[in-house]
Amino acid sequence: MANSKTNPKRWYLVMYLCIIVSFWVFIAGPRLGYSAEASHGIAILIGIWAPTLAIFGVRAEMQQKKD
Repeated sequence: MANSKTNPKRWYLVMYLCIIVSFWVFIAGPRLGYSAEASHGIAILIGIWAPTLAIFGVRAEMQQKKD
């Protein structure tokens, strides 16, 4: 039975959303009045989540193949 933790498509979708949000914060943050350093730091922090979410997606794929 597949749940959200064993569905690799959801992990990959969230990974792509993190990349998009990170890019948006990097570009739009300074234009919205936030300091460039703060915006870029937050964008990097959000972007670092993407590889972790990809690892969870691969783990979910392996779990599906096992079951």
